[in-house]
Parts: sequence; structure tokens; C-alpha cells
Amino acid sequence: MNVIKTRGTSMSLSIERALNLLRVIEKAEEISQRELAEKVDVSLGTANQTIRALIGEGILETSVVTTSKGKRGQTYNLTSVGKEQRKHLAKLRIQECEQDILCLNAEINKLKQEI
Repeated sequence: MNVIKTRGTSMSLSIERALNLLRVIEKAEEISQRELAEKVDVSLGTANQTIRALIGEGILETSVVTTSKGKRGQTYNLTSVGKEQRKHLAKLRIQECEQDILCLNAEINKLKQEI
């Protein structure tokens, strides 16, 4: 499912993964793209491409900082647009989970009839 649509590109991230990515960025004081990729379970290339797209869409902003390890790095922050996107994704994820619950209940009832 393409969740994050950008000018000329759409990122293939599930609602759950896209929401998780925005949550991780929002909570992290400092996070490298490599760490973000590991936490969200995507490749480093996908993390890089997604971050660039999110910056281009005004969902993320960056600033250059000196990290706690003394190296130069970037911090990523959600903009007000990014916070709205996170809320929208949370609503979509709730709908997905509610649909999953309905499907699971139907399957459970079907299995109970077989017993």
C-alpha cells in the first residue's frame, strides 16, 4: 500500500510502518538514518529515500548538529504538517486494526462451528 505520496513518487510503506517511522522520528532526540532504518525495519536506502521525500513534502525538517558522540549529524523533526500526517495515519491504522478484529472474530466463529 502506498501511504506516503510525494511529488512524482510514492513510497511503498504500510500504514503501520509509516506511522512507526513518524513516531520514532518524533520521539528521537538524535537518530541516524541507519538507526531509523533498523528501528522501522526497512533498508537504509528506503529510509534515506523516505526521509528525502518527507522533507520535500514539508513533513520533516532537519538541522545539522554535533551528536553526543562528537560527530556531525542531522536531527529530524516533524513539522506541523508531519504531526497532522501522523494523526491521519493513526486513524487509518485504527481502521485497519478494527477490520482485522472483525475478520478474526468471523474466523473464530467459523472454527468454533467446526468443533
